[in-house]
Amino acid sequence: MITLKLDSAGMPPYMNDVQEVVRAFAPYICVTPEAEDVMTLSAKKGGGEFDFYVSFGNRSAVFNSDTDSLGINSGELEFKRRSKAFAKKKLYEFVSEITGITLPYGALTGVRPTAVYYRSIGNYSNIKQHLTDDLYVEEKRAGLIERVVNNQKGYLNDDPKMADVFVNIPICPTRCAYCSFISAEYQRVKKLVPVYVECVLKDIEKIKAEAESGGYRIGSVYIGGGTPTTLDAKDLKRICRALPAAREFTVEAGRPDTITDEKLAALKNSGVTRISVNPQTFSDETLARIGRRHTVKQALDAFEAARRYGFDINLDLIAGLPGETWDDFVYSLESALDLRPENLTVHSLSLKRGASLKEDGEKRVMDGSVKKMCDHSIDRLIASGYEPYYMYRQKNIADGLENVGYALPGKECRYNIDYMEETTTVLSAGAGAVTKYVDRTSGKIERISHPKSIELYIDSFAEKK
Repeated sequence: MITLKLDSAGMPPYMNDVQEVVRAFAPYICVTPEAEDVMTLSAKKGGGEFDFYVSFGNRSAVFNSDTDSLGINSGELEFKRRSKAFAKKKLYEFVSEITGITLPYGALTGVRPTAVYYRSIGNYSNIKQHLTDDLYVEEKRAGLIERVVNNQKGYLNDDPKMADVFVNIPICPTRCAYCSFISAEYQRVKKLVPVYVECVLKDIEKIKAEAESGGYRIGSVYIGGGTPTTLDAKDLKRICRALPAAREFTVEAGRPDTITDEKLAALKNSGVTRISVNPQTFSDETLARIGRRHTVKQALDAFEAARRYGFDINLDLIAGLPGETWDDFVYSLESALDLRPENLTVHSLSLKRGASLKEDGEKRVMDGSVKKMCDHSIDRLIASGYEPYYMYRQKNIADGLENVGYALPGKECRYNIDYMEETTTVLSAGAGAVTKYVDRTSGKIERISHPKSIELYIDSFAEKK
């Protein structure tokens, strides 16, 4: 392992995320301000040239490009985008050489790999080859990105007056060991739940008023969390029926131990079209290990109950859960396929700040074991009639991989596409929720965040009286 600190004082502000290329090599590289060894990054433009400098120990390199090839004649915004991509590519080459390590996504950083593909349309005759040759994305991942983009055709929103609605219920029965969301265990906030529901209902009324005054048409409604089905049937029904009508209405019911016939009936009778049932694994031992207080049988029973009500169902699995082997993951994947959910999302374990696994010393897996699982899931799901239709990445994700949503034909969740590709304004309610105004003309996105904690969110309503 190489331990170093980064000195990027010589980098222009718009390149503040270039250093993420170095962090992507963890744990082979540990970036810490206490390190003695320093990696220095700097860049400058002048005289029709752009220079990017990297030095570490007895190694140093200068990477040069003329500004014309970096799009200077297409405007400052395009130059910034291309010069940053150039710096990331060259930094990846430098770090890959000193570590002897390559990454599945090469020089790509950020949450949305598809964004690079979309930006490349019209600039390259073969974008997949551009990803592999110029950005060092491995061929399987480049193919996955291309497949997702192709499957989004006909689903990407191009209507500036179409908006989605998101409601956040940041409450769960217990906190999973891998979770880093701002969500509260039910017993801790039980007394606040009635007041919280009332505040959410007020927020929803504001959303409806804004949609009407702004001329927005509602495309998709999504109630997420947390686990919204931690609420009782009465409160679920009140929230669902307060929301505007939509072509697609999804409620996360991810914890099987929160799903009851009464709640399913309330959701169905309130216009909900899609729910999630997320076992994450089909191993009782792993479920206990990660703090989920339900069994595999409860997950299967919940799935069968949801199926009886006619919902489209999303099912989640996580590759790389602590203690799980290749055989464990394959068993879970086959068990999920036997159920034939409309959507199946495969997550790679991400150890983020705030998760108890990380605080307990669990290390990011970078030995290829999770990659083997995810490679298999790509092939197995496509062979089984599922297509990848949205994807995203996270920091500290196992083997530098991704999270991918797969769907049976015609069963894609439009909200997932709208949200991940940032094509649609999202009007949001609830603690921690973020309203996003998407300007399709300029490409700019304005974000307005609600207070993160339930307590502060409730207080914000008291202050407005």
